[in-house]
Amino acid sequence: MSLEQLSADLDGIPADRLNDVQGLTGLLLAAANAAGLNPASPPAVKVGPRGVGAVLLCHGGHVLLHAVPDAGVCFVDVAGVGGVHGQRGLDVVTRRLGARQIRIDNRRRGPHTQPTTTPEGA
Repeated sequence: MSLEQLSADLDGIPADRLNDVQGLTGLLLAAANAAGLNPASPPAVKVGPRGVGAVLLCHGGHVLLHAVPDAGVCFVDVAGVGGVHGQRGLDVVTRRLGARQIRIDNRRRGPHTQPTTTPEGA
């Protein structure tokens, strides 16, 4: 089984969208749903002196973002084990945040095929 990971740098986002704790909470849930991930805990969104951090841990994956509202930039990561649709989750994020520029990195981690077992003595 492999881990699918889709990361993106988003630019040109209005600061008010990146400072909206309730909006980001709903965004994490919507992105996870679109990606086919099931939340394992409630979303956590923290605003601090160096920006905003938000994470939703899921069974077999996660959706997270780090943002600097004053700069209008955000890093997004959607990852999960098998059958995850990271692009769908990212599409929800970019659409709701209104990003003007998007740079994507899509990776598959781990083995690409299922190992096969052989009978003992074979």
